[in-house]
Amino acid sequence: MTLYKRGKTWWVEYQIDKKRYRQSTHTQKYNVAKAWASQIETAKKMPTFEEAVAVLKMFYNKPVEGLLPIDSTFDVYLDLAKATGKTAISADTMTRRRNTIKRLLNWLHKERPTVKTIEGVTGPIAAGFATHLVGLKLKTKTRINIIADLTTVWKLLENASTGVRNPWSSLRPVDVDGEVGKAFTHADEKRVMEAAMSVGKDWPGVCTLMRHTGLRYGDVARLTWNDIDGDVLRIRPIKTKRHNIIVTIPIIKPIRDLIETIKKTGDYLFPFHAEMYGKTSPAARKLLNFREVLTAAGLDKAGYTIHSWRHTAATRLAETGASIETRKALLGHRVDTTAERYDHDEHLDAKRAALERASTAS
Repeated sequence: MTLYKRGKTWWVEYQIDKKRYRQSTHTQKYNVAKAWASQIETAKKMPTFEEAVAVLKMFYNKPVEGLLPIDSTFDVYLDLAKATGKTAISADTMTRRRNTIKRLLNWLHKERPTVKTIEGVTGPIAAGFATHLVGLKLKTKTRINIIADLTTVWKLLENASTGVRNPWSSLRPVDVDGEVGKAFTHADEKRVMEAAMSVGKDWPGVCTLMRHTGLRYGDVARLTWNDIDGDVLRIRPIKTKRHNIIVTIPIIKPIRDLIETIKKTGDYLFPFHAEMYGKTSPAARKLLNFREVLTAAGLDKAGYTIHSWRHTAATRLAETGASIETRKALLGHRVDTTAERYDHDEHLDAKRAALERASTAS
């Protein structure tokens, strides 16, 4: 007995007396289609044709509401993803979705203990969780990612029960320009590099690559020797993988000097960072956390994060007059507004020159 999709409708394929049959279930709901398969299997076991027909009549068109336990959310999602062929996503993404669901379940058990089923996650419940995320003072981007993951999961869960409705789509936070990150000043950049040297754990190499390429930490942490193509790096950034964006970065002297000092011990340039990337447990964060470098530099209260290196790289490019198209190509930005938000240079010399030219214009 096999369930498969034609377009948006589930079909069932089965075999009786070595003859193959295909039958539309006339539904887009996975649990209803599964009920079709179950009733056919039951009918096949009946000793007479009349009894088989009676079984089919008993269940035909009977809606199967079902109650899916809230603690089974990820398992149900994973089963549906496998059934519909939607598992072609990275392991990191699947881990993040598992952790997102776990975050939701922890909140439900504590704040909404009466919600026992997936069907019970209604609009007001979802809105309450979204408000809870705001109360945690998470960055807007983090909340956007959490709600986006829940939207994706619930969109698939709608196929599991006629009682499931996706309550997350309208709760996506607005991305505000106020949360654009922060670039290191020239003086602070030097302090961070010195701190990275004292902390070790491959942080000097990671910081050097981020500073001179503008790559995100995840892409540097999982950078492989195969990404080095002669005198360039060819990267398909994790974050924009769905857009099939390939970033090509020329290997300049600071990067070349770094690569020459790294001893090749496996697929990754920084094996420890590659192993730890994506792990969010307290033990993992204590073992490898950029906050340790910032603390050693005396900048842990200054609003900087590991992503500040990406902002710093973009700002240094802008300071030296690199065009916005060049900056977009190097950092993998798709639109001008994003590239502009990563430029923290005030461009005072250019502004002064423009004002002086304007003051003498006749």
